[in-house]
Amino acid sequence: MTRALPTILLSFALGCGAVASDGNKVDQAIAIARELRAKPDDAEKILGQHSLTEDQWEAMIYEIASDPAMAAKFEAGVQK
Repeated sequence: MTRALPTILLSFALGCGAVASDGNKVDQAIAIARELRAKPDDAEKILGQHSLTEDQWEAMIYEIASDPAMAAKFEAGVQK
């Protein structure tokens, strides 16, 4: 489940087409999402390096997905 969670959350966030209003939060989420995409087997380690638990990462993605402006920024950032 740990390996699949980041992929599921990233897919959800991209599918919603929404992102939160805090630019720093979005930038952080973009950086983490890129790392997770590059090394999905290291999800726990990557989140730990960013001082996040899986629950905190999930909450961040849901917050971002709930705001259209943040979601658009996130989606554009992870597609680069």
